[in-house]
Amino acid sequence: MRFLLINNHCITDPTAGVARCQWTIARWLVESGHECRVVTTARFENQVPFTIEQHLARLGCTIRWDHQRSERRSAARTGRRVARFRVAGVPVILQVTRHHDETRPDRAESDQYVRLVEHELEHYAPDVLIACNGHEMIRAAMAASQQRGVITVFTVRGYGYDYRELFEHVDHVFTCSEHLTRVFLEKTGLPSTPLSSPIDQGEVLVPAEHRRFLTLVNPSPHKGAIWFARLAQMLGDRRSDIPMMVVQSGRSAALLNSVPGVDFTRYPQIVAAPATPHPSYFLVLTRALLVPSLWDEPFGRVAVEAMVNGIPPLVSDRGALPDVVGGDFFVTGGGGRVLPIPAHITPFTDQLPLAEEVQPWFDAVCQLWDDSDHYAAISQRAKEFAQQHYSQSGQKSAHVNYLTGLQKPSQPLPMRVT
Repeated sequence: MRFLLINNHCITDPTAGVARCQWTIARWLVESGHECRVVTTARFENQVPFTIEQHLARLGCTIRWDHQRSERRSAARTGRRVARFRVAGVPVILQVTRHHDETRPDRAESDQYVRLVEHELEHYAPDVLIACNGHEMIRAAMAASQQRGVITVFTVRGYGYDYRELFEHVDHVFTCSEHLTRVFLEKTGLPSTPLSSPIDQGEVLVPAEHRRFLTLVNPSPHKGAIWFARLAQMLGDRRSDIPMMVVQSGRSAALLNSVPGVDFTRYPQIVAAPATPHPSYFLVLTRALLVPSLWDEPFGRVAVEAMVNGIPPLVSDRGALPDVVGGDFFVTGGGGRVLPIPAHITPFTDQLPLAEEVQPWFDAVCQLWDDSDHYAAISQRAKEFAQQHYSQSGQKSAHVNYLTGLQKPSQPLPMRVT
């Protein structure tokens, strides 16, 4: 079968979870004997200190530009430059963008992107178009695809997709978790298929020799910065032997130091790491992972990446997280610890939680550090659970079988109300 995957963020952006998912799906389709092309843009999720040329050079790509450097002035009048290259057997068509901010619409860029998709629809003739993101140019591309009889499938990987007009030209929807499928049904009344977020285990497996940190990724309000702040204060005052690492994202740098009531400079055992281009960079140093999210996580990819490595994740009871780790290790035999956070603590809470509220998290961390047998057991269970539920072969088969089994429905999705 022939697949065309479209995205308005750079498909090879290693720091964007949605792009990584789409890229993995594209490679899995090609590895399974199908054809897959990608039409994408040069827009990264965060501001980056390199040019698109430097990014593609790091990937070892041989690039053919539709507009050469010497023609840049004329190209600016006729449209953005377009790079064509191949990575891991997947042909990619990448449109250069003027800036990273997708909230500042550029009509000329959107129109050019749709024309690129229409060219592929005409000359490549895909059987299935895979799309994500509600950007206007993605919606226009889906409309053009459906007009040509192409099966259109939209992947929902977060919230905000609860307006039915977005799915006017969509035949099928798949999500990244059962939790998100339930929410999508509640919000829209539309059916969807849950498929666990695709993870290439070869990209995240790391050796175990250097694991020593209790790690938090992305210290933003919705990821639980204020909850971590109280926990870090308690550990810093009472357990200075437990080193902590805070991995910042491109958008969360310096956020932790703005939490009122905590002076992190008092605790030299807490180190800050910059945003990394790949999760393996911090997983290799992580002994246990904190995921104290205060919002309803649609999936929880980093918790799975930790379990793949036998790194115990300590997760909150919000959103998909309990399902993703299979429930609490002690209660259900899951792959992590599900720990409570009171309902009144939200991403908008600006006061530190009480120490007694955070005490179960403190105790769980200390037990992992003090009881080697307990750590070994929960680490092994995390690895086994990941293998049972997120194995490379299982995930690959689930995605490929789903996408290759799609049929053109008699009615578009908005007409098929559940």
